[in-house]
Amino acid sequence: MQNSRGILYILGSMAAFTCEDTLLKVISADVPVGQILIGLGFIGAAVFLGLTLRKGHKIFVASYWTPLLILRALSEGAVAVTFVTALALVDLSTVAAVFQTTPLATTLGAALFLGEKVGWRRWTAILVGFSGVLFIVRPGASEFDPATLLVLATVVLIAFRDLVTRSVNVAVPSTLIGFQAFAAVVPAGVLLTGFAQTPLAVPDVSSVVLLSIASTVSVVGYFLLVTALRVAETAVIMPFRYTRLVFSIIAGMVVFSERPDLPMLIGSALIISAGLYTFMRERQLARAGSAA
Repeated sequence: MQNSRGILYILGSMAAFTCEDTLLKVISADVPVGQILIGLGFIGAAVFLGLTLRKGHKIFVASYWTPLLILRALSEGAVAVTFVTALALVDLSTVAAVFQTTPLATTLGAALFLGEKVGWRRWTAILVGFSGVLFIVRPGASEFDPATLLVLATVVLIAFRDLVTRSVNVAVPSTLIGFQAFAAVVPAGVLLTGFAQTPLAVPDVSSVVLLSIASTVSVVGYFLLVTALRVAETAVIMPFRYTRLVFSIIAGMVVFSERPDLPMLIGSALIISAGLYTFMRERQLARAGSAA
């Protein structure tokens, strides 16, 4: 029963994140990305600040604002810039497909920078996964869109953020980390607006409503994901995280009239297969280690 609930939570989480991505892409047609980030950051930070205070946690505690946590927050700001910009410029399904390489990039980073042992099987899976990216991005071909490199930049930044997170003290409240993450998005949006030198747009009512909804479903998706990880076995629910790609393909076809071609589908299959194998292999090694 707990695993069934966990599956429902993870499906809801992936649907919520897809809804957020879709709404942000819609808004980006009328509002510059920098302004979107400023609004998204303010709303998200306000929500997590309220949750932090409601739980009785203090905000300005020295151990909550260490260089490591500040570095993590800055990486969140950079992720927001590259990801939302990619959403504005690239097909939703393409963004979602390349985004699925994040676990592979995290495994690669752990091996290169944290000294974690990665055997030939997982190295092979990583190579297979990133070969799937080549099918999707198609560098050198006439279909190549340089903006897709923003998605790869997002993957690298998220892998870096996740590696930093492993060193964060567990005593730091999750809601406070969420507040720091969204708060960092605000100055990131301001900087992007300045560097891009795009004229400021006056958002209409519909854009403000859509941005509010996007921020809300983002928070909902986050809590559903955390809840799923707490109530169910990770091995059961993790494969369902890839439903985000399925939801994104459907949303792209319905909302933006996207039509994924064969290379994109082949690349997506390679990425998902590699990701699932890597996860199962890591779990197998963890069980073997605990048994020993």
